[in-house]
Amino acid sequence: MRVKSKLIILGSMIILILLIGCNIPGASTPEAVDRDQLEPTPTNTKEPVQTEADPTATTSLNPTDTPEAIPSVPAEPTATTGPQCTVLQPLNLRSGPGTAYNPPIRALEVETILIPQGYNPVGIPGGPWVQVLDESQSEIGWVSAGTQFVSCNTDLTSLASVQIAPPPPPPPPNTDSSAPDGSFPENLIFEEDFNPQYFFRLRAYDDNNEEKVDGVGINQVIFEVTDEDGNLVYDRTENHAGFCIFAGGEPTCNPWVFEDNVYKWQPGGEPVKDGNYQLAVRVIMESGQEGNWRYQINLKLQ
Repeated sequence: MRVKSKLIILGSMIILILLIGCNIPGASTPEAVDRDQLEPTPTNTKEPVQTEADPTATTSLNPTDTPEAIPSVPAEPTATTGPQCTVLQPLNLRSGPGTAYNPPIRALEVETILIPQGYNPVGIPGGPWVQVLDESQSEIGWVSAGTQFVSCNTDLTSLASVQIAPPPPPPPPNTDSSAPDGSFPENLIFEEDFNPQYFFRLRAYDDNNEEKVDGVGINQVIFEVTDEDGNLVYDRTENHAGFCIFAGGEPTCNPWVFEDNVYKWQPGGEPVKDGNYQLAVRVIMESGQEGNWRYQINLKLQ
């Protein structure tokens, strides 16, 4: 009984000691953590790292971010250097105001920019022309001022008129002829003379005459030229040797009429054109006899 009491007392004392130990300051349980032993939390003094946006990512606008709210940078206006003309179609640059100034200096490409220098309302043979500077080549020349050829940002008629020497005459028409086709008396002796300068001259005489020189026994020679459609383009009756189609005579016939830098059949008439013609020659002799024949002619301007 005494031993049992002692055990009870001993157990009570152990329990008391344990209870007192739990309330002692600074005491800890096995699961407790000593905060003073922990490493202090480091303070990040560096600036935050900037990351690049994904270029493939799409960004959606907020309801207030409408296109109107995004400022746009206006494009700068195209600078100009003053009056200028732009070539609208392939165009020849010439040494003077007109197609008569041949050959052309060179051809200009579409979109070539030219600086107008002067203006002639009527070129040779006609039409308005503008003198221009091609700055890319440092070259001055002339182009047709027609609105189908150039577009200019200035009034060309306000430019100064430019005086320029007339162009040299072009070569006269080249003549290609056939052999004569017709009839004439045996005593009519003739020789045809085709020449680019004066077109045609006929030397003829009556072989029954003792002199046998050009014009003897010949009363007159009648010339008629028709185009390939049969239209009469020129005619003349000549009474004097050497019977030149444009008059004149020995030793020199009158040349082609040259006006407005073009060859014409007669003063103030229509220009000569390339093409096929027929030349009819009628010789009336003093004896009353006649000779009539024709030549097929091809005229080509050079």
